[in-house]
Amino acid sequence: MKRVPTIMLLFILPLLTTAQEIIYTSNDSITIERILQRHSCHKHKSTGELALAVAGEFIGCRYVAGTLENDSYEPLFISCTKLDCTTFVELVTAITLSIKEQENTFAAVCRNLEKIRYREGKRTGYASRLHYTSWWIADNEERGTVEEVTTDSKYRYNRLNLDFMSTHPDSYSMLKDNPSMQARIAELEKPFRDIDIPYIPKESLNGSKRKINIEDGDIIALVTTIKGLDVSHVGFAFWQDGKLHLMHASSAKGEVIMDPTTLFDYQKGKSKQCGIRAIRIK
Repeated sequence: MKRVPTIMLLFILPLLTTAQEIIYTSNDSITIERILQRHSCHKHKSTGELALAVAGEFIGCRYVAGTLENDSYEPLFISCTKLDCTTFVELVTAITLSIKEQENTFAAVCRNLEKIRYREGKRTGYASRLHYTSWWIADNEERGTVEEVTTDSKYRYNRLNLDFMSTHPDSYSMLKDNPSMQARIAELEKPFRDIDIPYIPKESLNGSKRKINIEDGDIIALVTTIKGLDVSHVGFAFWQDGKLHLMHASSAKGEVIMDPTTLFDYQKGKSKQCGIRAIRIK
């Protein structure tokens, strides 16, 4: 990917649903416009196939943790050169939605990114961000953006008790020394306590595509057993030689990769991961 000097800019785009600051570089907007142009002719592909093709555009992009932890007033942050697992999935989803809507502009991607990243699609500060993956799934599913595939009774269930953020405020720069924000997050966590969430156990991930019922381009959320958390990592599903793999922003490799390790083997070595949830972009 050609590098352009990354001078940080603040812009107000009138086409956004809420005209507030967006942080990006000239390289980011150019890159996204080029991706839109390359894939606009593929709008008739299945959404999963299109999402996987768009995701492939970011192979090799640098992994940087906590890319959204910038400021309490929560500007819309977009980067094509530094991604964590969540911002990778969100950016690809926003671009895919824009192509499907035949809105092939950077402004449309910004609009869709804001819509999927924030509660009810409204960016009103740090607490409005869908920090937990379970928040993200529920909110976007309610608004018809995605649907969860792992909803059948044949799957195993995990008891969800979200409270990690409110009980570990020192791990979040916007919560540390901010009791009012801690209280707000705790209130938002309450509806996601003592509920059962279906997931595919990791020992089942060695099965066939027909048996697992996951398609290329489905969003994969890796379920964790860490107390108070729901998901520890996200990426996109792809099948290779009949085995399920993950395309993701890898902290271990330091970049976005098409992981050569099968998802079965990847999770087998993770003692605090118990399986996956699968989410399909609609």
